[in-house]
Amino acid sequence: MALTATQKSQIRLYLGYEDRSQGANYSLLEGVMDDLSAEAETQVGTLLTNLAAIETALAGSVSRQKVIKAEEVTLAGPQEVRTLWRMGNRLARNLATLLGVEVARIPFSSGPASGVARRG
Repeated sequence: MALTATQKSQIRLYLGYEDRSQGANYSLLEGVMDDLSAEAETQVGTLLTNLAAIETALAGSVSRQKVIKAEEVTLAGPQEVRTLWRMGNRLARNLATLLGVEVARIPFSSGPASGVARRG
């Protein structure tokens, strides 16, 4: 069972690759996605599901940030967002490692990418 077009698009998004591009890193990524073992495809699916869950959690967290504490109820704050970013970035690095490619852009960050592959 091969990766679906949707899964491939999600991989490109989370690893910071344009949807359609040229270049060595892009070609490597496309080749790897087309030649995964069944076990690796299962792991990729799990990572993509977990990354999507973080996206959903971030969307809910951002909407709750206005109030951090109301009487005995503590709501989401900036720390929750930072924790979700770290978790998402770790999962993206795991995905890149599984595929044997570099992360081209940090997926969960408000700042510039650093320490990732430069494509040219």
